[in-house]
Amino acid sequence: MAARRSSLGFLLGAGLAVLVACALLAQRQAGRGFVAGSTHAKSTRCLNVARNGVDKALRERITSVKKTGKLTDAMRMVAAAKVRRAQAGVEKARPFSEELSSMIKGLVKKLKNSGLEAELPMLRVPEKVTNIGILVVTSNRGLCGGYNTFAAKKLEARVASLNAQGIEPKILIVGKKGKNKVPARLKKLKYNITGDWFGMPDTITSKESSEIADALRNLFLSGEVDKVEVVYGKFYNLIKTMPQLRSILPLSPLGIEDPEDETFKLTTEDGKMKVEKEKVKSSKAKDLETDVIFDQPPETILNSMLPLYLNSQILSILYDAQASELSSRMTAMKAATDNAEELAKKLNLLYNKKRQAYITNEICEISAGAAALDETGDIEVGTDFDASETIDSIEADFLKEIQDGSLPDEPTGPDFPDFVEGIPA
Repeated sequence: MAARRSSLGFLLGAGLAVLVACALLAQRQAGRGFVAGSTHAKSTRCLNVARNGVDKALRERITSVKKTGKLTDAMRMVAAAKVRRAQAGVEKARPFSEELSSMIKGLVKKLKNSGLEAELPMLRVPEKVTNIGILVVTSNRGLCGGYNTFAAKKLEARVASLNAQGIEPKILIVGKKGKNKVPARLKKLKYNITGDWFGMPDTITSKESSEIADALRNLFLSGEVDKVEVVYGKFYNLIKTMPQLRSILPLSPLGIEDPEDETFKLTTEDGKMKVEKEKVKSSKAKDLETDVIFDQPPETILNSMLPLYLNSQILSILYDAQASELSSRMTAMKAATDNAEELAKKLNLLYNKKRQAYITNEICEISAGAAALDETGDIEVGTDFDASETIDSIEADFLKEIQDGSLPDEPTGPDFPDFVEGIPA
């Protein structure tokens, strides 16, 4: 038992001795350089030039601006894709609207001079307009340039004109942005906002247009208003949209179409997006047989068809407004992307100028320090370097000095920290 304890104590002592020797060896190697030369002590002098850039805040701002430019460009492409969706919606809704308009004209033509206007409330024109309802179409989101502002300005001008005639219009709003912009624009005018508010859907369907058309029709048929108008952004091309004021109720018996009605088609030419517009011709009245027999009274048939036509008109207006909103967003995001690229170039130029200035300053400081030391002449230096010497000859002489032992174990020059302190800051 005693022998085992003595051997265990011997092993522990030997292990501690080995650890101490390793620590001393590591410390000695850390203090020596190549060929037993001492390494230079780390300089405490602070450099003005950062290792990863001159101005970190400026570099981060350049990165942020570039990311913003990529984001706005992506938003522009998304808006372009949605414009094509609006285009497809207009193309799908057009055949039904044309056929319905043709049928209504055919019935009105057949029953001409029969007092039809008196039997159809949606066609009845009042003798004097004393109340007007206005539907204003805006967007749910911002970042679409002046689209919502222009619609609010158009509404403001129309309300001011009606106030001058002694009329306080009733206003219906489509779109979240209109809830804030309309009261702000009309705060000095007289108007009434109805309790009906509708959101501008991303994907327009007949359900949304039916809700809006029903609210307008009820407002008109109840006698609260004698006329209904719509303020919306009319789509001309990808860089031009104009706010337009259009009357939709009462309907005209023969000219129920919008005289400026037209379709648009988004195409590409030479890699650039282009809009082709086509004027929609007025639909012809459907020819009905002279001996046709109506299962129901003609006014009942027309009373059921006119709301459908009003719904199709509201649907067309929503598609037009959506195309205007998206084209405005495309234009705004394109301008934002171009501005981001231009700003990134300017910031990058400023960054490079500052970096060049810092580097030039450091080079001047090093050159001045070297020149000052050269003038004092208190630095031990070797022979001058011969430009004719090659790497092979220098290496051969160096190895020979190592073998001969002519190289000293310790450097003969001044201590490096003192050498650094002698450099002028």
